[in-house]
Amino acid sequence: MRKLTFTAIFLLSLLLGSNTLATEKQLVEKVEIIGNELVPKSTILYYISEKPGKPFSKELIAKDIKNLFKLGYFENISVDAKKGKKGIVLRYFVKEKPIITDVVFKGNKKLSSDKLKEELGLTGEKETGTKLQEPLSYKYLDSLKKKIKKLYEKKGYIGTQVHYSIERISPTKAVATFIINEGKKANVCKIEIRGNRKISSGDIKDVLKTKEKSILHLRFSAPLSAENLKQDVENIEKLYYKEGFLDVEVEKPKVVEKKGCYEVIYTIKEEGKRYKFGKISFVGNSLFSSKDFLKLLKSVRTGRTFNQELVDKLVRKIIRKYGELGYIFANVEPEIKIHPKTHTADVIFHIYEGNRAYVRWINISGNIATRDRTIRRELDLYETGIFNTVRLERSIRRLFNTGYFENVDVKPKIVEGNKVDVNVDVKERLTGMFSVGAGYSSVSKLVGMVSVSKGNLFGTGDSGSVSLQAGSRVFYFDLNYNHKWWLDKPQTLSLALYNRRNDYFTYTSHKVGFSTMVDRRLWEDWRVGLGYLIEKDKISDIAEDAPDIVKNQLGTTRIGMVTGFISRDLRDNRFLPHKGDYFSITTQVAGSFLAGKEDFYKIIAEYAYYFNLNDLPLDINLPFVASAHAKVGYADAFGNTSTLPIDYRFYVGGDSSVRGFSWGEAGPTDSSGNPEGANRELIFNFELGYDVTRMLRLIGFVDVGGGWWNEFKVGDMRKSAGVGIRVLTPMGPIRLDLGWKLDRRTGESSSEWHFGMGSYF
Repeated sequence: MRKLTFTAIFLLSLLLGSNTLATEKQLVEKVEIIGNELVPKSTILYYISEKPGKPFSKELIAKDIKNLFKLGYFENISVDAKKGKKGIVLRYFVKEKPIITDVVFKGNKKLSSDKLKEELGLTGEKETGTKLQEPLSYKYLDSLKKKIKKLYEKKGYIGTQVHYSIERISPTKAVATFIINEGKKANVCKIEIRGNRKISSGDIKDVLKTKEKSILHLRFSAPLSAENLKQDVENIEKLYYKEGFLDVEVEKPKVVEKKGCYEVIYTIKEEGKRYKFGKISFVGNSLFSSKDFLKLLKSVRTGRTFNQELVDKLVRKIIRKYGELGYIFANVEPEIKIHPKTHTADVIFHIYEGNRAYVRWINISGNIATRDRTIRRELDLYETGIFNTVRLERSIRRLFNTGYFENVDVKPKIVEGNKVDVNVDVKERLTGMFSVGAGYSSVSKLVGMVSVSKGNLFGTGDSGSVSLQAGSRVFYFDLNYNHKWWLDKPQTLSLALYNRRNDYFTYTSHKVGFSTMVDRRLWEDWRVGLGYLIEKDKISDIAEDAPDIVKNQLGTTRIGMVTGFISRDLRDNRFLPHKGDYFSITTQVAGSFLAGKEDFYKIIAEYAYYFNLNDLPLDINLPFVASAHAKVGYADAFGNTSTLPIDYRFYVGGDSSVRGFSWGEAGPTDSSGNPEGANRELIFNFELGYDVTRMLRLIGFVDVGGGWWNEFKVGDMRKSAGVGIRVLTPMGPIRLDLGWKLDRRTGESSSEWHFGMGSYF
């Protein structure tokens, strides 16, 4: 290109030097661009300094030609000058390079063309074609060639050869073809650690990216790459730093070929002695004291074993602490001063606090049905207010937990100084549903179902539903309405009417009632609620062999009950959580003073914790979500009521408690095996989930639980295990589980299927 540039300039000088019309005293009348097809005329004129009305200059034209060539769009440029009516007319003749519209791969067997394009950044997120409109440039093609070789090297292939050719399919378009000789894959058969005495070989191997072949670990190939070997040395050093060995020296790994496979030898040249934390100090902090920072991580203390990982962890905690107050520009740089004689390491944390960030604008996009106001009121950020990271995380969580959005993307953008724009992009899910279907369970048998529901009514966040279930042993009619932000406060007013009949194994229950509840958000992530229920409850058709505890419930009664609860929800998504926890305590009190005829109370406490295994400080990928759930219930009658009403007892077993057991089977039963219910319950659920997609999760579970009368018999808890799936649909989560009893007793089935809708816990 350099040769081409000087040739063009030389010809230009000859042309302009022989043209008696062109003199330095004349002005440019007009600049014309000729020959461009893909590059806009305005773009070319932008890089030409000769403008109409300016003095004509050969030096400026030569400079313009250089600048145009630097753009990389042209393979030839020439200029001529002719006399116009009022001055000189300059004509720039350009010949554009062809555009590379596609890249083709040949010879690639181990890596597909789609995979190569993805790794090279040639395709968009949802595109299948090549995302290319690059001018033909050998420099660009050489960079792709290097990337391909590096990609194969990373995958463990040695001797990979890459060449390319260019085919013009039109004067303005070209296709680049890369011919790949993949070479041979280098596999690691053995890894040997030498010179280590303070840290075991097993612990060192755990941090290596390079791994041995292992049938036990289902690792049938172990690729060898220079990049991984380099990273391994750094990982070994980090491991020693974590244990306080700051004088460690690791030699470059030695690779030995043996019978078509490779042995890698890592040698620890020097381990040194273990260091302890010396003086710990903080410089540049004015908002927080040194004591405030040290409280964040008690493991970083003078005299304790030095640990670089803990230093880095404290840095992250300090930055987060500043972020909680809106100082998102804060930066922390730790300085380590080593004292070899005393084997101590002073740590000086240099802190730049920066300025507090404020929200300039909140921009909402993607919402079609949902009003902006409905979204804004869930945000814990507001315009002109302080921006901080905790409020950002809380805002994302609240929007997800409305249930109205399939995806929520909230991104802050620094716009000027300490101002931040918050861009909220949502993808709405279907919130209206008409469904007709059928279901079957061991309790209700065959049931037909019809329901109409609408969430996010008129984009306000309100929801309502009408549902009907009918079968030989069940009849449900429910009418529900939830009014969000009632009285323009962060509270929900819920109203419900219902008519429900259940034919159980030994009796029939028929309930007709009305309930109302007001729950309000308090203290950022906490909610409190208070509600009232009035219900007519009729127990009839009691079987002759039913136990006395059931027969005593015969007749019609009235329940007047107050319900109160307090809860905190820190789950990132209440439908398919990945991390966070949930806690609630619910108390119900029924009595004659509440317009009822029964006196009893119930207290139920629940806690659930979710943990993404990929958050563990490990170098391996663990795409699983672990969760644990505990529930304890306590109930009793008082006053004129001698026995807890049958419909308000705890029935342990079934799809919402201990899976693998039928409804109530894991609690007290009569001589025929029919559930009697209990006034005490204790349940533990453990799950390990794998997300196939964002909408589908496979799970394995272990459940332990039991129900009793007037006592807790922990040693008598029933146990089960099983598998299941969770599917997130517009109606909400659908779950299907198959559980097996781990302590099956005589006369019991070995397993049970469970189907349900809504979150499990």
